[in-house]
Amino acid sequence: MKILVLSSQASNTGSALRAGYIAKYLKKAGAQVTYVRPPFVSLPFMLDFLLSLIYYFFTLTNSRYDIVFIVKPYPNTVWPALLLKKQGAKLVIDIDDLDHGYRVGFLSKVIEKIQKTLTEKADLLTSHNDALIKILESAHPKFAAKIYKLEQGVDFEVFKAEQIDNKKIGLIRQQFVGKKLLFYTAHLNIASYLDDIFEALKKIADKNVLLLVAGGGPLEKYYKKSARAKGLKDRVIFLGQLSRPEIATYIKTSDLCLVYYRDVLVNKYRASMKLREYLAMGKRVVAPAVGEINYFKKVVLLSGKNITVFAAVIKKNIYLVDKFNIKGQQLILNQYDWKKEAKEFYVFLKHKFMISPKGN
Repeated sequence: MKILVLSSQASNTGSALRAGYIAKYLKKAGAQVTYVRPPFVSLPFMLDFLLSLIYYFFTLTNSRYDIVFIVKPYPNTVWPALLLKKQGAKLVIDIDDLDHGYRVGFLSKVIEKIQKTLTEKADLLTSHNDALIKILESAHPKFAAKIYKLEQGVDFEVFKAEQIDNKKIGLIRQQFVGKKLLFYTAHLNIASYLDDIFEALKKIADKNVLLLVAGGGPLEKYYKKSARAKGLKDRVIFLGQLSRPEIATYIKTSDLCLVYYRDVLVNKYRASMKLREYLAMGKRVVAPAVGEINYFKKVVLLSGKNITVFAAVIKKNIYLVDKFNIKGQQLILNQYDWKKEAKEFYVFLKHKFMISPKGN
């Protein structure tokens, strides 16, 4: 079975990471997989979508696949994929967010219309969130009770606490002697809510509590300026775009890991990759009781839905001994292992489309 995997969003986004993990573990499950990595990072004015549309058209010309798997329905990937569909490929679209919910006004309506139209071109839909699946079934009746739940998994080849080099942890700690480290990783865009986390940090008076921020994105410069404006220049350390192994090392090094969602409708439909990766590493995690985070309430340090309470939970726990979160790790291992998830999905695809594992 020959499968092409594409991400509509840029290479430094969570959607591209999801696409990469799916490609990696479908290949390990036995499929012939090609992952065409997004050629650009996020660019201003969504310019990466336009440029990647041209790139994908040229890259996919004369290609043949049994299945094209796309994370997020946007023209830059779906339009080139429709050419492959005419040649017999099945189109699978993965919807990992309610994208138009992050925008307002005209742009929100445009994104909603485009995605609704493109989603109808699919032969199969997948998603990772039960609430989002219900929304999709309502908007696309022909897929009712037919959407495959493809969980947000964790790559245990990377996020495995016992394999982290203690020397690397020591080198990081040498830079922050006597400090308590909060860790937050995200694609720094409109969905990262980093300003809110800055406000929580301001409410913790102890200047020895630092925030390490891993990730890049279109709002990185804005957030650096915002940290300075809020008087947090010396307490917020921007680490930039890190590799996944580097992120795993910082997770293990830190005292507490953070997830933060505002209590707005769009966040009901998310499935946090960082939350799962933190827990896979056995870390204590502070997170608000918003959306699917409530499912993890027994293994995270759950806060209320406002910044004041979020900050209070951080302050209460940052000084405690960093005990290994074995229950959290076990939950992730049992339910969100990409190896198991992709293997089951591969079996489903073969049965669904009756394609020989050897492909053409």
